Amino acid sequence: MKTAVIAPLGLSPPVVTSFIEGIGVKVNDLVVLTTENEDVKAGFELIRVGMSLKYPKIRVHEVTLPFEDVNTTEDNLRFMSICAKVIREEREKYGCDKIILNIAGGRKNMCITLSLLGQIMGVDGVYHVVSKDIRVVNELLERLREDIRMIAKVEEKEEKIKIYREKERYFNSLLFPDRKDYEIVRIPTLPYPKDYLARIVTLTLQDVESLSNEEKRMLESHGILEKVGTKFRITEYGRKFLEVLIGR
Repeated sequence: MKTAVIAPLGLSPPVVTSFIEGIGVKVNDLVVLTTENEDVKAGFELIRVGMSLKYPKIRVHEVTLPFEDVNTTEDNLRFMSICAKVIREEREKYGCDKIILNIAGGRKNMCITLSLLGQIMGVDGVYHVVSKDIRVVNELLERLREDIRMIAKVEEKEEKIKIYREKERYFNSLLFPDRKDYEIVRIPTLPYPKDYLARIVTLTLQDVESLSNEEKRMLESHGILEKVGTKFRITEYGRKFLEVLIGR
């Protein structure tokens, strides 16, 4: 059985690597969602180097988001579309039987959206990482920040590893802390019945009037349908949202 972990990254690389260290599951793929922010990019390079030394058999893959933050509903739908594609690819292209989401990094709205998407798409768990003393982690991170940027700047992998090796004790302490120093919190989720979800999506996109009155009212309350006179129709937002779910 192959397992993939998908994680958005903010300015704190340890929330990604400590999860891999502490989850207690053999991980095959790690997909890190990054933005164009320079320090986020540098953090990913640190993760790539640290993982190559500690877990060389794990495939580490970067997916770059086309923005630095999710500032609009349109951005959020684009983010959702990218994440949905990543989940599908991990299953269909890379053959991962189990998908786990680590939502400890990135912006809050990204984490909320990813949690809800994961539940809809039937992932196998959504988790958060909580440091017991974030002040200590942040202080070490800031002390190493220039070295992290240097790792990102050099081109050759050997040079990146050389910089890491020079302060390996500190980098390992940052990326792979003692398990007693942090908690992994499981976010409660419930699976959606696939057949029912497929029916709702198909009918909403193609034949709204075939939905029950209760279903129409439910979808209206979530902004997916709107009532015009005595009938319902799909909203622009609703169409974009549902098309994300079916991979358009």
